Amino acid sequence: MMDSQAHVGPTESTEGQVLTITVSDPKKESEGMNSYVSYKVNTATNREEFSYGQFGVIRRYSDFAWLSDRLARDVPGAIVPPLPDKAVVGRFGADFVESRRRQLERFLQQTAEHEELSKSHYFQTFLQADDAGLLNAKAEAKVQEKLNEPRRNNTQVPGDGTLATRVGAWLEGSVASLSASMQASQTAHVPQTSEDEILESELAHVANLEAQTQNVSKHAQTLAKRNRDVANGLFEFGLAFTLLGQTEHAPLNDALTKLGSCADQLSLLATEHVAREDAAFRDPVDDQIRHLASVKAALGQRQKHKHAVALAEADLSQRKQAAAKLAGRPGAEGRAVAAE
Repeated sequence: MMDSQAHVGPTESTEGQVLTITVSDPKKESEGMNSYVSYKVNTATNREEFSYGQFGVIRRYSDFAWLSDRLARDVPGAIVPPLPDKAVVGRFGADFVESRRRQLERFLQQTAEHEELSKSHYFQTFLQADDAGLLNAKAEAKVQEKLNEPRRNNTQVPGDGTLATRVGAWLEGSVASLSASMQASQTAHVPQTSEDEILESELAHVANLEAQTQNVSKHAQTLAKRNRDVANGLFEFGLAFTLLGQTEHAPLNDALTKLGSCADQLSLLATEHVAREDAAFRDPVDDQIRHLASVKAALGQRQKHKHAVALAEADLSQRKQAAAKLAGRPGAEGRAVAAE
């Protein structure tokens, strides 16, 4: 078990309703390639949508990643609080695990503060479902995702005939669908609205802010490394004087040993100072960078969906034109209906 200090952060989304979430007790599970760190997610609430007032579940990083993905899909356009980055090297180190615990806790607390995200049934499932319930929720979400996937084309491949005939029909339908999509893409026009101009200005501001914040993070990281080097230097300095004192006679050995002990104490203080700086300054700066990335992702999704609407409108216009041309031709009534 890895020691950690949970930071209680009660969230009152509406008057009288409390949702307090903490992440604690990080623990390495399993060994070898399958090893991972589990976390205990503790919840205290008086909200009616939860079955109990106080409860806790065990979750791992991949569960948090699943929740983040489902929230982005369940509440499109919402700025989902960022998760800490994945890591391959050093992910079981005490400092890294504690930093990740703080960031995961911040992710859940910020989600609880979001008026829409906190009402998502995926968020509620994550907080209170047992292991089997969470697995079922993941399976159901995967099935629903497949059901919501758009069909690539509407061409029906005949079930009879030779294999070459069926493959030929499939290729013909695919080519026709691709050709229609390309034509719609070429003719699609995405009108620029006043809201678009405002969002473009905000996106440029976010990009500039992200670059400047990354610059601050870079220099903060350099400063933290220097402070760690000072702490390590003091430790080596104290060790050298302690060993030197063991080779001398009184009273010099006593003075050298005390000097070594003093350097050790300074090394501990410097190490604690670096840890406090990480928690109070570097963590929020890095969290801000991830938040800005989330804002960019949300704005990008808006533009993606707006372009999809423009493509659909262009495709519909082409189909109406094709149907209008076929409607006046004798014997082409069936093709005209299919074109619509």
